Amino acid sequence: MSHPQERPKLPLIAVYAETATNAEQRVTELLRAAGASPAEVHTLIAAIQAGAVEGAQGEVIELDTQAPAGSGDQAHEGWLRAVETIAGRLAHIADRTVRQARTAAAVTDTPPVVTRAERTSLPTPVDSVGEEQVYQVLKAAERVFVSLTGYTGFDRDLSEEILAVVLKSVIAEQQEGYVRQLEAFAEANRERLGQLYGKYGPGGTFADERHCYLTHQPASVVVCERLDTVPMWLKAVWNDELDLDAELTLERFTKHWRFGLGPS
Repeated sequence: MSHPQERPKLPLIAVYAETATNAEQRVTELLRAAGASPAEVHTLIAAIQAGAVEGAQGEVIELDTQAPAGSGDQAHEGWLRAVETIAGRLAHIADRTVRQARTAAAVTDTPPVVTRAERTSLPTPVDSVGEEQVYQVLKAAERVFVSLTGYTGFDRDLSEEILAVVLKSVIAEQQEGYVRQLEAFAEANRERLGQLYGKYGPGGTFADERHCYLTHQPASVVVCERLDTVPMWLKAVWNDELDLDAELTLERFTKHWRFGLGPS
């Protein structure tokens, strides 16, 4: 009995990730040193990212007239539908990128008045996150996760281990207010988070904890927020701290969060 060959995975662009991470961090440092607020920095970078996606969408649209020569009507129709689907998805990603940045900026508390010296200081990375901070963030993440899934059978120790790493992608200046930032993110993205857990979480249509354990952990709420805020920094700290299996888990979860959901 013959078995169908497994379809090869599509190639991912993996050349510019580190370069983009360094560039984003440098631009953030320069804008913050010039007095820009974190919300303004995030909005500006999101606008640049959305513009890049929009440019890619324009090139994809041009493919609608480039169906393979000699293809029949059915193949030609399939080609056009594929182009339309990809172009529509790219447009959605660009719109969502800007919309989420504006939403995050709108719910951010008014920044306190700072001195000239404070305005010119650069963001401070953290080498480790205290147990109390991990505990407070996990409590907030659990409230969101349980309210959306009703699931309490998660591994709390595992979530604590994950957050001890993930929270290193939050600069020192934002650590104190991060719980409020996470709660604002969850409120603004409640429908999207609900789709994620309804599809891949406990009892979801495509639930598979062995394939991606993050979907069954409350720490995933924080991972979603970091993916939308500093995705490359998150990837850097995650891959630096955790093993290969964990790297694959983050890669799978990122695909679920970015591409596995319907328009929001």
